[in-house]
Amino acid sequence: MQAKTADPSLTGLPPGPRLGAFLECSTPVARLWSLSLLVALLALLLRLPTLESRSLWLDETYSAWFAALPLRELWTSVPLYETHPPFYYSLLKGWTVLFGTGEVAMRSLSVLGSVLTVLLIPIGARLGRLGGKAERVALLAALFLAVNANSVLFAQQARPYALQALGGALAVYCSAMLVLELARRPEAPSRRLWAWVGGLAVSTALTMWLHNTGVFAAFGIWTGMTLALLLSTSGPRRLQALAVGLAGVGALLLWSPMLPILAAQSAAMGKLSYWISFKPANTLAAWSVISGWPIMHYPVAALVALAYFWLWRHARAHFWHLGCVMSLPILALAGYSWLVKPVFLSRLFEWLAPLGMVLLALGVYALRPRWRLPVVAAILALSAWSVNAFYHLQTENWREMMAQLTRESRPGDLVLAVPNEIQMPVVYYGEAGRTPEVVYLPGPFPAVGLERRYVGNSAAPGLGQADVPVIRNLTEGRQRVWLIERSANLYDPEGLAVKELGARYRLVKQIDGVGALIRLYELSQKP
Repeated sequence: MQAKTADPSLTGLPPGPRLGAFLECSTPVARLWSLSLLVALLALLLRLPTLESRSLWLDETYSAWFAALPLRELWTSVPLYETHPPFYYSLLKGWTVLFGTGEVAMRSLSVLGSVLTVLLIPIGARLGRLGGKAERVALLAALFLAVNANSVLFAQQARPYALQALGGALAVYCSAMLVLELARRPEAPSRRLWAWVGGLAVSTALTMWLHNTGVFAAFGIWTGMTLALLLSTSGPRRLQALAVGLAGVGALLLWSPMLPILAAQSAAMGKLSYWISFKPANTLAAWSVISGWPIMHYPVAALVALAYFWLWRHARAHFWHLGCVMSLPILALAGYSWLVKPVFLSRLFEWLAPLGMVLLALGVYALRPRWRLPVVAAILALSAWSVNAFYHLQTENWREMMAQLTRESRPGDLVLAVPNEIQMPVVYYGEAGRTPEVVYLPGPFPAVGLERRYVGNSAAPGLGQADVPVIRNLTEGRQRVWLIERSANLYDPEGLAVKELGARYRLVKQIDGVGALIRLYELSQKP
């Protein structure tokens, strides 16, 4: 079988031996599948340790809470105060019906999504008929993603980010293949072209359904496709516009039921005193998530820069396309956070990790052959260190905190919780008949429409002066009072609960749950 050379329209440059070699004969099917499954197995094995031993943190207990609600409530009343789309919670609800609500069961949906993302990379290269060397680069990229510490981290969380990485990877892949198909100057639309159009529409809609910031991903993808085709190809423009436009319309139609929900959520978010601030330097944290761990930041950046240099020389259209995909969503969300509302969180860019690992592998390929193996070994060694660091990372331990509270509480004890979103881990880890009843301040979740300062969502208000008499009345005649707090600097910045209890009680015990505190107060003896 003869080597397949690249079309000049793909690169904007005359075809050369390097690109022709890159698109050579495919790897034998059995070998490709065997290696792909081995890498996927490695990814699975790395995502299992600490899956059960690590307690759910607050956001994961939110997932458990919402997944337990009726679907009607999940899609009608919940979006009025929750800032995430209900789609992930609906998926998780169905998943827990099948597999249960335990920690491993809830997190296994993310594990599945993460492993499938790893498997997608080499299989996508085969389905795209990209040739043997591209398939080997894809296998290396899959290996890098398998050992990416942040990919392991998000695979072990009952949150939407691992699934969004799968949707985002599919969207980037389909858009790259659509650019490749259109760059070959087809005279008429082919079946493959419409397959990429349909795949792009579905995967982009999935990415946006999984998180509201998916719209920034769509912005980067469509801007990248447009620039790639305008700057690096000569047409036919009508077919290019039709394909790119139909994919966009399809994605918008599939996502359109979310528009009224997004409008309601945006209105609610506009009234929040948000819990984060934004600085331009925060954009670097997004790269740490993509690269895998802070120690990977600069080595990965150097090789990705080399990959873009290779694309500039050999695949100009994809230089523009993937450059926009990697940079514009980060810059757009940074701009929104700077000018409108500070919503920039590094974990929102986990969906770019698969692309980052593909570019990392391409950067390795662009090296001189004698440098490739040592560089791969160094990357794998740093990745192994990073994964081990994650395994030993201390996170919120609601399981142990609630177990200790249950063991040490006595009949007649009062338990107060600030803010009321602590209700989620209390309900998940509390033991019926043993864990004492908890009073959530200033009201049980969801506490909507109170004259209070709202921080993270419109159902979890902070404390105000009006709550001080409430605490006083609740504690009247109580010998012992437990206070559970999380993010007191946001929800009780004046320390109203601690001051009121400290005026009549003495602090006798404190349980540190890594990000949350439980304090035990006993009534002071009068002199």
